Amino acid sequence: MSLYRVSTLADVEFWRVTGGERQRTQLSDLFSATIVLGSGTKASGKVWVRGAEQTFRPGDLLLAEADEIQRITPSVGPIALFTIFWPQGALERAAHEIGLVGLPQWAASQLPPSPLSSELAALHAMFESGADVAEIEHAYWSVTRALLRCASQSAVPSARRTPCHPGVRRAVKRVRSSFAESLSLDDLASELQMSKCHLARCFERSLGVPPHRYRRLLRLQAARRFLEAGHSVGDAANETGFADAPHLTRAFREWLGVSPAAWGSAWRASDPWSERAPQTMRPPKL
Repeated sequence: MSLYRVSTLADVEFWRVTGGERQRTQLSDLFSATIVLGSGTKASGKVWVRGAEQTFRPGDLLLAEADEIQRITPSVGPIALFTIFWPQGALERAAHEIGLVGLPQWAASQLPPSPLSSELAALHAMFESGADVAEIEHAYWSVTRALLRCASQSAVPSARRTPCHPGVRRAVKRVRSSFAESLSLDDLASELQMSKCHLARCFERSLGVPPHRYRRLLRLQAARRFLEAGHSVGDAANETGFADAPHLTRAFREWLGVSPAAWGSAWRASDPWSERAPQTMRPPKL
């Protein structure tokens, strides 16, 4: 995995994942767009989001809004992915500039290969080659505006992400507000006055993961932010509900494929453009 940031693009993240052979379940606090790198028309795997699973191929764009769960499962060996993560504010700014009204949204969760795919692949190549920051910024804004026009006005909207079952909505709110606490499925079901089996079944059908897995993803996402802020692995574990640093390390490796310490180091080294040092333009790979 490679991680990139540009200081002038506040809070926007760029990830490249290569050699991905295992399933990746992502819950992010940011909007995202992922291009499946490569060539050909053969199916590369399947993506689950918004309650439905679809096949994807090279050149496809896989989209997720903030707080949506997206599960990517390769089917033909290693795949390569390049993802942009945006805070809502960055998308709002771009939407305003092109005259879109309302909050940014992805009306579709997947887009087929198009000229936009080529633009996104070209932006990825700029990061890999350590291109000039002005060139990267120009390409980034071009991709972002084009994606907003395309994805927010899709003629065939995907199913929306809000769970339809009221008990699931209440469960999500409860888990999100107390993810660092020990809350059993029995206790959660009792609070919501639902049977444990019914709650677990409805929750997984709506979000793609059972309640305990959803809580784990929330903890990992929060721990990642603590690490990026410079906190130690032990402090991140204590603040997010993990038993200790080794427990967080095992879970983090399973989630992102790297240790928490390696992620924190890579985050701090992910914006060499701010240093204007040509010899260090490419961040270290995780």
